[in-house]
Parts: sequence; structure tokens; C-alpha cells
Amino acid sequence: MILSIITPQGVSFEGEVKRFQFPSAKGLMEFLPGHAPMIAEVKRGKIVTDTQEMECGDGVVRIKDDKIVVVCE
Repeated sequence: MILSIITPQGVSFEGEVKRFQFPSAKGLMEFLPGHAPMIAEVKRGKIVTDTQEMECGDGVVRIKDDKIVVVCE
């Protein structure tokens, strides 16, 4: 999967990941390859991939065709 994290300062991360976990309004959510398309709210907290952890603010995430785009503060 290709993950892009966009903040007001610009693109803070772009790369390939095998796992993507983020805090949502309903608790932790996780995406794996082949996930169905969706849009979800991101809450302030920690984004976790198979290789690293990053802090994020409130925002939104969209997944489609194994491409994940997070727009957050």
C-alpha cells in the first residue's frame, strides 16, 4: 500500500507500508492490503505502520485501491 500523510506544512510522509493503524472516533482502526474503499475521521494520536510511528492531529483518511491518503493537522 502507498501511504501519504499531508499536513498544513506539506507532505510529512510518503512511502510503501504493509500495515496502517490510526486513532479514529470509534477507536483504533487498521488497514491491510486489499481493504475496501472508505473514508474515516482521524483523531489526534499516533499513526503506526509496519516500520514506524508518527504523531498526527485531527483529520481525515481515505483508502482506495491500496492508496491511503491522510490529511491532518
